[in-house]
Amino acid sequence: MATHDTHLSPIPVTPKGGTYLSTLPSHAADAVAALRAASKSANTVRAYQADWSRWAAWCADKGHSPLPATPEQVAWYLADQVQQVKVSTLARHLATISKAHQVAGVPSPTRDTLVRDTLAGLRRVHGQRPKEAAGLLAADMRTTLDTLGGDLSGLRDRALLLVGWCAALRRSEIAGLCWGDIEQDPEGVRLLLRHTKTDHTGQGEQVGLAREQDLGVCPVAALERWRDAVAHERSDAVAADRPVFLSVSRHGQLGVDRLSGQAVGEIITRRCDQAGLAVRYQGHSLRKGLVQQATLAGVADSAIMATTRHKTVTMLRRYQGQVALVSNAAARGLLGGKVNQ
Repeated sequence: MATHDTHLSPIPVTPKGGTYLSTLPSHAADAVAALRAASKSANTVRAYQADWSRWAAWCADKGHSPLPATPEQVAWYLADQVQQVKVSTLARHLATISKAHQVAGVPSPTRDTLVRDTLAGLRRVHGQRPKEAAGLLAADMRTTLDTLGGDLSGLRDRALLLVGWCAALRRSEIAGLCWGDIEQDPEGVRLLLRHTKTDHTGQGEQVGLAREQDLGVCPVAALERWRDAVAHERSDAVAADRPVFLSVSRHGQLGVDRLSGQAVGEIITRRCDQAGLAVRYQGHSLRKGLVQQATLAGVADSAIMATTRHKTVTMLRRYQGQVALVSNAAARGLLGGKVNQ
């Protein structure tokens, strides 16, 4: 049996260990390989590699080759790992195993009925409602904002929270903002999101931030105050190609590094915890909170989707969750009023 490198590469490996690009001139192969690598986001690549490492380690422990694998081997993996890993995560592992076999040019064992039936059985026996981040609603947002000071970290985190909430941004989108991505508008600013989860072509998406009369909760004013503070510390830090949200040391010194998506999530959690809120909020709580608060306020789905950039109402419904489940109950008011015959 042929052996394969267990590291999942974005460049497809043939069963003989060569590449599909081997027939091309080296410069052409390099160009195609680079573009192929760029077809997946950094987060996707990291997820592939983490999943593949777990699968490869399990195979090594059982004395099997991870590539190519048999349906029996994959079904055993699922049954063996379900006590340690969520079923939803195991389903993602299957996608990674399948992708590895595809790029290697060998049949994927995940398509076999044995594997499909095993996963279906796991879902019936071990399936559970996925845990989702709680939406940060307006009252808790105001409580959190009231605890922020006027120092560098306070100014940064106020802008981060307000921009992320009002524009319904993902934590990676907050981290990815550069000063050149902010365009002035008569009523506020427009944000250009260059790399988003749903923008697979890299064309970018725009979302608007309206200026609010209450400066304490105005995302535009918070962004301007943060920009002024950054420029005061280091004028070159507000150049068009520089990140909006930078690290701040524990001593209050402005850093040079862009915040990572993980760091953004940690800031959201920490600031909400410091405000003494009963709910533990996470990185996705800003985006979800805006959707739920807008829903409670009666904002039309189309208007919400223009901000969130959801492509389908089905996905929007998942964000709205149960926030309006009772208020929008179909039976509400039917028995108490006049019934049409």
